[in-house]
Amino acid sequence: MSAVLGHIHFWLYKKIQLIAEREQIIKKEAQTRLDDLADELYATAIDLYGKPIPPDRQLDRIIDHNNIHGWLQNQLQTSSVREATFIKDLTDCGGDDGIDAVLEAFIKQGAMCGTEAKEKLTAQTAPAIYTVMQDYYVNGMPCDPSDTVIEQTDTTFSWYGNHQNQISYWKTAGVNPIIMAAAFQAWFSAFVSHVAPDFAFNVNLDGDIPVYTIAKS
Repeated sequence: MSAVLGHIHFWLYKKIQLIAEREQIIKKEAQTRLDDLADELYATAIDLYGKPIPPDRQLDRIIDHNNIHGWLQNQLQTSSVREATFIKDLTDCGGDDGIDAVLEAFIKQGAMCGTEAKEKLTAQTAPAIYTVMQDYYVNGMPCDPSDTVIEQTDTTFSWYGNHQNQISYWKTAGVNPIIMAAAFQAWFSAFVSHVAPDFAFNVNLDGDIPVYTIAKS
């Protein structure tokens, strides 16, 4: 990343803000199922990792201009671990209700993002859907390794769903990676069905490794 603010920095900042937005959706869904417990568990995550950046804060006014890359990397890590910590506590303490709250929140945000992304979709193809999804899905820093693509045609796009750029955040939080993977799979499915209703998101296994596929229905 450069030492001057550019498009890629604002692009990443928007995605970091989407994590904070999803935290609030999770909290709301949890409140309907777990009442005050949801607030207590969210307060614990805030105590550990601080409050999210308010959504109206402009990047150029709050970023450390002498350490642009480091500032964004820290915000990405803090936001990701705070969300994962909240999810861990919800699912540990709230059981099935906690899991349901998390999955519903990911579905809702995936649907909202997919609906918004319709206007940005450059073609009704599986690779185009995957590409536009990267504007909303936090998949590490731009300098991190990209997904390993298995197949790419107009009607099918497949990649290994190992969440290599997220797993370290999950380990820090101590959250069950199966729950986190299921949450993101729900997000992907909702996003794809709303951005391009003729396509669907599917999960298969290649040995022990999940294979994620966007395919025409």
